[in-house]
Amino acid sequence: MSENPKLGMESLWYGINLWISCLVFLLPLRRKTHFKVRLILSGAVCVLILSGVYYLIENLTDWSYWGQVPLLFITYFSAVLIFYNCVKGKGFGLWYCGVWGTMTFLLVLETSYVLCSPLLGDLGNWLLKILFSVAVNVAIGLTLARWMPEKGQYQIGPRQMVSAWVFCIMSENLFIYAKVDPGAALFNIVLQFYCITLLYLQSALFKKSSMRKELETIQLLWHQQKGQYQLSKETIELINHKCHDLKHQVQAIRAVKDEKERETYLEKIEKSVQIYSAIVRTGNEILDTILTEKSLICENSGIHINCVADGSLLAFMNPVDLYTLFGNALDNAIEAVRKLESKEKRVIDIMLYERQSFLMLQIVNPMCGEVKFEDGLPLTTKAKNGYHGYGMKSMLHTIQKYEGHLTTEVKNGCFYFNVMLPLERDSNKK
Repeated sequence: MSENPKLGMESLWYGINLWISCLVFLLPLRRKTHFKVRLILSGAVCVLILSGVYYLIENLTDWSYWGQVPLLFITYFSAVLIFYNCVKGKGFGLWYCGVWGTMTFLLVLETSYVLCSPLLGDLGNWLLKILFSVAVNVAIGLTLARWMPEKGQYQIGPRQMVSAWVFCIMSENLFIYAKVDPGAALFNIVLQFYCITLLYLQSALFKKSSMRKELETIQLLWHQQKGQYQLSKETIELINHKCHDLKHQVQAIRAVKDEKERETYLEKIEKSVQIYSAIVRTGNEILDTILTEKSLICENSGIHINCVADGSLLAFMNPVDLYTLFGNALDNAIEAVRKLESKEKRVIDIMLYERQSFLMLQIVNPMCGEVKFEDGLPLTTKAKNGYHGYGMKSMLHTIQKYEGHLTTEVKNGCFYFNVMLPLERDSNKK
């Protein structure tokens, strides 16, 4: 009977230790509402379940392999339950978190058993277990648990999840064999470290692969925008040429004495030509092409563009980078302004100027509705398919290429798109 209180403490510690290991991986993630309440309730439920199961299994079974398997399966699913109850996630992300919580827990538990010594007594051993658990979990919480998530969540695919489950099963088997054969515990702990290291390297490789695919998508868009820019340039040059010819034709007809009806007709032709001949002049041919193209779109949508820009400041930028930045930014502004019912509010303001050796770009447009932000950038309102959402990433990639800074904000019913680029640049980076 003297062992029962000790077993009861071990059972309780088993459940609490898992909750602590899960907490470490919970904190960097996106939390659900009433997070603290959820955390306490889910922790209490899991501790009670695990403690009870641990106590029953240790009392009713021997230290054989199959006697421990049910306990470890329940341990893993308890970890997953904690994550599902407390944080936001989708797909395999929360199941993956359960793997990390379980493997960290098993490493801490197994190592603490090895560190215990009869010389320390029960109290000394319990203090050692608690201190070791806190030290390991804090170390992992400040490193791996913060490094792996991306924007507060895990993006996990089927292949990564299956391989993570394999590592988790290996870790659970090592834990069981250490209990069955205490003499091999130290060797098993080393293997536990290897499993965790390999799982982290796997996570890093999959994340690198995901980033490479995203960059390839951005580069594909870049090449598409390069072709679009060239097409726009040729189209506007053709329009200018046609407009020039039309003006001369109109002047030639006007020189002849005609009736009032013909004069009225010619005035209409000339007025329509003025729409296309009103080319924006900023001192930068590429920017002129972009602004003229967007002006034509705005003219058809009843949108007015106010532009005060010193295009000569953009001489250091690659033409396609320039098209990517201004084209996407203006497309977003046009899309937002089109939604406004009042035609008087359909205005886009563009300012491009120099301030203290920095190029400052500001695009302001009125807007309706609410804009949701993530990491300081607006989330796309379009359907999540195709290339939607990559416009902002493409602009950010371009700005970072030139060592610049991007900020966006909503103020007084207007959306502000602000870019700051250093003007003093190494010519090799152009």
